[in-house]
Amino acid sequence: MSPSKSERVLEIGTGSGFLTACLARLALDVVSVEQHADFVDAARARLAGAGVRNARVERADAVRGEAVNGFTPEQQFDVMLVTGAVAAIPPRWREWIKPAAVCCDRRRIAGATRVLYTRGNDGGWSEEVLFETDLPYLTNAAPTARFTL
Repeated sequence: MSPSKSERVLEIGTGSGFLTACLARLALDVVSVEQHADFVDAARARLAGAGVRNARVERADAVRGEAVNGFTPEQQFDVMLVTGAVAAIPPRWREWIKPAAVCCDRRRIAGATRVLYTRGNDGGWSEEVLFETDLPYLTNAAPTARFTL
């Protein structure tokens, strides 16, 4: 499943901006959220240098929902792509998506999987495991450490 030229994409975790540029070629527009200022600056420069005009990079902690420079999504998106693992999808992420899909890695004790979450018109969610993966957790997205006997 890839975004179409009529879809708006939200990317969580910009990194270098490479995937952002790829998504921009496929989609109408892309908003990418990154919490590390140096990554934001570098990705913005790379996207501008590559002539990518339909993508923008915002600085924020999307996992905790903490805006930096006042960023909060001003719209719902058709597709959301998460570039790292999360223990659980933060509830606010579900509000950012139209009836469509979220694709992210879910890490469990036995390993991690890339999961496609799809939101139906009735507001319900279904999930489909796509493949195994091994991406690190996004900052603030790891499970809380627990002591068990």
